Amino acid sequence: MEPYIAIDGYVYRFGVRASSSGDDLLTKVQTYEGHAFYIDEPKTTGGLGRAPNPIEMFLSSLAGCFIVTLRLHSARLKIPVNSVEVLAEGSFDIRGFIMPQKFKSGLTSTSLKVRVNSTVSCDDLSRLLGRVIRGWVIGSTVSNAINIKLDLSATCLDGGSTKELSLTEMIEDLT
Repeated sequence: MEPYIAIDGYVYRFGVRASSSGDDLLTKVQTYEGHAFYIDEPKTTGGLGRAPNPIEMFLSSLAGCFIVTLRLHSARLKIPVNSVEVLAEGSFDIRGFIMPQKFKSGLTSTSLKVRVNSTVSCDDLSRLLGRVIRGWVIGSTVSNAINIKLDLSATCLDGGSTKELSLTEMIEDLT
């Protein structure tokens, strides 16, 4: 297996190896670091429902990357966040999977509903969230191919009183 992470200047490279055998849809995925997990399909779509399906894994990656990016920038900028919760959803037209020659394949919509709770000033929280949205690797990669609807709400302090910030926007090509 390759090293966990390869670093060349400012370029970081990660990798996974996936394998399956026989007629079973159960797929083992192993990261270069050595973590292993499985992917399957629900019984309704031909699998045995023993593990998340690839779309659930993709959405998990999107949501997880948002949270990790927020936590890393929160620590770097010394802007504390009490809690963060992300609900990621995606939809696609099954005809694109079954008949890709006639219908477009892939997710047709992706959305994240983010809830951030913090007791910092609204200016500090806005600065943090701007950093997250611009630096979020998985979200930035995906938004180069498909727009992501982002509904974000956050609690912060404004002049000593609690205030709600909200943002609903399409995250489009960030490059």
